[in-house]
Amino acid sequence: IDGDSDRLRQLRQRLELTQLALDTGAPLSTSEVTLLLGARPGHERAERGGLVARRISRNVWKLSRLDQSLQKRSMQKI
Repeated sequence: IDGDSDRLRQLRQRLELTQLALDTGAPLSTSEVTLLLGARPGHERAERGGLVARRISRNVWKLSRLDQSLQKRSMQKI
């Protein structure tokens, strides 16, 4: 039971930090994106769980929701 509560606490913290990163739009390091997405991004753009991480420059990433990213791309085509 103790391990379950610890995992739930870690999940809640990860979700809160992900929301904070989305709300602020703050640039993130590769290790921060890895922590939030649960997987290391391997390309210029990584998608996971409805989130998109885009590389801005070396070791600098921007996190957004997948639906926001699609909206921005469709607006650029117009």
